[in-house]
Amino acid sequence: MGKYSNTTLDAFVKSQRDRAITYLQNNFTISMDDCEDIFQDSFIILYQNVQEGKLDNLTSSVSTYFMAICRNKAMELLRIKGKYIHSPVDVEIQKSTTFLESKISNVLSFDNDDVPTEKKEALVREIVKDLPSPCNELLWGYYRDGLSMKDLAELYGYSNENTVKVTKYRCCDKFKKRFTEMLHKIF
Repeated sequence: MGKYSNTTLDAFVKSQRDRAITYLQNNFTISMDDCEDIFQDSFIILYQNVQEGKLDNLTSSVSTYFMAICRNKAMELLRIKGKYIHSPVDVEIQKSTTFLESKISNVLSFDNDDVPTEKKEALVREIVKDLPSPCNELLWGYYRDGLSMKDLAELYGYSNENTVKVTKYRCCDKFKKRFTEMLHKIF
């Protein structure tokens, strides 16, 4: 578990509770109960990531990292509820699950053209929706909402655009692997 003991994590989370709840209430239209649930879910994710050593090479502060988890969980909740989300970069994220026409060809360009586009699009939506964070948010943000790498970096608390590009590239690899597997099962 490295430099993060259970005592350290407990103290950290207690110190972040009010800050996180206030942030969630001020930036998202969600109930106090939802804020509490998001806070708890975010702590569980933080704890699991510490256990898996994912924070060993963290480029931001633990506080920034934790707030990004809270933000991603709030956005996920709002997406599930079908509400609009307003980001810190003043970009309104669409509540639809359709990808931008100009970018859909990028998502689907690596696969077999024998499969009808509407079936591929449905499969793409299903896979992206089921990808773990941060992949689902980054891919939705880039392919559906048309956000730039700079906007994605600001929205999700990345240190710079290059970090977003690398993460998005890895997420695309995960996506492509799942897409190919599912495509072979279906067809």
